[in-house]
Amino acid sequence: MDPQKKTDEQLLLRLNDLPMLVMVDEIESQVSELIKLRNPRKIYTKEELSNQVEEFFEINGKFDYGNWVFYPWKNTLVHVLPEEEFIQVRTIRNHYKITPSEQEKLSQKKIGIVGLSVGQSIALALALERGCGELRLADFDTLELSNMNRIRASITDLGLKKSTIAAREILEIDPYLKVTLFEEGVNEENIEEFFTEGGELDLVVDECDSLDIKILLREVARKKRIPVIMDTSDRGMLDIERFDLEPEREIFHGYMGDVNYRDLKNLSMKEKVTFGLKITGLETLSSRMKASLLEINQSISSWPQLASAVFLGGAIGAHTAKNILLDQMTDSGRFYVDLDELIQVGPENLSPNSTVDSKELDVSIKKEYGISNDLNSDYKLSDDELFKIVEIANSAPSGGNMQPWEWVFSDKGVLHLFHDQKRSKSLLDFKGTGSLISFGAALENIRLTCLKMGIETSIKPHITEFGEEKIASIQFDRKAGSALPDKYAYLTPFIDSRLTNRLNEERKPIQDSTFDELTGMASEAGFKLRIFDLEEQIKRFAKINGLMDWVRMINVEGYNDFVKEIRWTNSEAEITKDGIDLGTFDLGVADMAALKMINNAKAMKFIRDHKLGQGFTRISDNTFKSASAICLLTANEFSPRSFLNAGKAIQRMWVHANMKQIGFQPVTASLFMYHQLYKGDENRFTPFESELITKSYKEFADLVCKENNEEEIFLFRLNITKGKVVKSYRRDVLTTLKIN
Repeated sequence: MDPQKKTDEQLLLRLNDLPMLVMVDEIESQVSELIKLRNPRKIYTKEELSNQVEEFFEINGKFDYGNWVFYPWKNTLVHVLPEEEFIQVRTIRNHYKITPSEQEKLSQKKIGIVGLSVGQSIALALALERGCGELRLADFDTLELSNMNRIRASITDLGLKKSTIAAREILEIDPYLKVTLFEEGVNEENIEEFFTEGGELDLVVDECDSLDIKILLREVARKKRIPVIMDTSDRGMLDIERFDLEPEREIFHGYMGDVNYRDLKNLSMKEKVTFGLKITGLETLSSRMKASLLEINQSISSWPQLASAVFLGGAIGAHTAKNILLDQMTDSGRFYVDLDELIQVGPENLSPNSTVDSKELDVSIKKEYGISNDLNSDYKLSDDELFKIVEIANSAPSGGNMQPWEWVFSDKGVLHLFHDQKRSKSLLDFKGTGSLISFGAALENIRLTCLKMGIETSIKPHITEFGEEKIASIQFDRKAGSALPDKYAYLTPFIDSRLTNRLNEERKPIQDSTFDELTGMASEAGFKLRIFDLEEQIKRFAKINGLMDWVRMINVEGYNDFVKEIRWTNSEAEITKDGIDLGTFDLGVADMAALKMINNAKAMKFIRDHKLGQGFTRISDNTFKSASAICLLTANEFSPRSFLNAGKAIQRMWVHANMKQIGFQPVTASLFMYHQLYKGDENRFTPFESELITKSYKEFADLVCKENNEEEIFLFRLNITKGKVVKSYRRDVLTTLKIN
């Protein structure tokens, strides 16, 4: 009743005079939810929300706003929002498991349900989710006490039609949902009306016991090209028959053979069981159902059903109906959701240890290397020296800890470095630039370690073009009796303790003298280090990086790379000895759950398809907001040598910072994606992703204000922490080294 309509207003006045009338007027609460729905980014205080509600009713009269619904079986009058607003508020928690456009599409659909045991649960789930615009409920039966092990009802409902009980419950949930009752069930006389009156059905749910009606429903559905689903409430068995897509499809998948519905009328219980087994098959029944069949007409009069199975059927039925109506499921067939198989509780099924499939590592070097014959080492390394040098080289950082190096020690005593491009191939390793930084760091480790060992080296870079596999060669010239001097020799004892610090603790300032030291290191190597340590600057970096995290997660290639490089358990990290151990992340429970959710490909596809996932923009918030500073390394040119030399400078700065108990973490993914879009193949991004990257880069450029001849090379975070940091694994030397 709309109180702004004269006739409805008069009826309301008469209803108010009813004795013992119960009035439920929670319109203020509903309006407060409506206000929050319309302003999802706003977090209201209790007082602010109260003021908003008060202002709302200054414009809209409180009594006249919305509608009043009278439930005669409860003698209760309820004040509710107008239909559109009511539906918006009631279904807001569906988003985005059901998107707004999907909800609108479902609101146009009509579903017919025949049989209201399992059918009641399906109808209720559909009503709760508003999975359709109209429900047609058919059941001739009344509620008996023996029904109440599985049907939602009260003993005060005994003797009522099952259709009436279901309709009342649905209309108490949503008075605007259209519910049409066929209280005599479906039969030959009214089946056409059931299918077509008020518009043709979009889906039929068969949960009736009468075998003749089951066949009749399918015959009519097939003729009208309407899909049928059925849950059996045993082993979660679901039948789907897509007569809309397969109009010639045999009824019940052909299990019943050529049978006429008239032949199945007035069957005895024994005959029903015989024909029922043709539909389900004996071998597919649960062991307890098989046992129960032997008891029919002995200790029980009909087949058993449990509330848990009926409620599961309600969920399966409603879920399947939604997917069919949204064109997300096209298959016919028989499917099972068997809880006894999925959740096994016997002690013989409990195992204290889980096994992790190890990844096969291809440790052989299968190609011929272009090794120059004119390179020769005057000093011949011993095996111990060679292994020590390669081991310390392998401790260098690499993107995703994928360790993309291959070392070849020639018969002339020269150590050659090659790029194993299979290991590093990813969206972020644009033209191998990330790997080149890693190679530069590895070469610096070798140089410093050899100096400490008293070995003089000559490092000869080979790479001149992006994409080349041969990176550099190291000649060992002579060995002195003691360590050789070098400006950065003080870093050598700390190389092995260098690590990536992902801890997020309270932001603490770093002394200017430390910044000066790092800036000097960069400058001496021919680079410029820009340092951003103001809180407002760091917040802007968090926002910029958040957009790029979002892009990486919704980009198919970026997402697959990310999942591939994460080691989701410590045992997996131990086995592969590469990738990023999940244990190295400093995340709260909610963020860790979000990260683990990323490993669900179906969920991520849904996010990608619907352009969702803005929550990813906040995952790295703490990474930035706990930073003492964000540092940007730039070069004068974008070339392989620039990135290779940058790796050497970065390794020095990293070890130096760690030596001073300052955490160091690369946050360069955004730079690599900028490079990919602006210098590489823009087709690796969708238009939506490109739009986000463009927006992010504009904000980045406004913040860093780099000069025209500057090229972004590397971005990293500095912070001060006290917590224990988990160190990443490294591959064994023998898996990375080939000796000719």
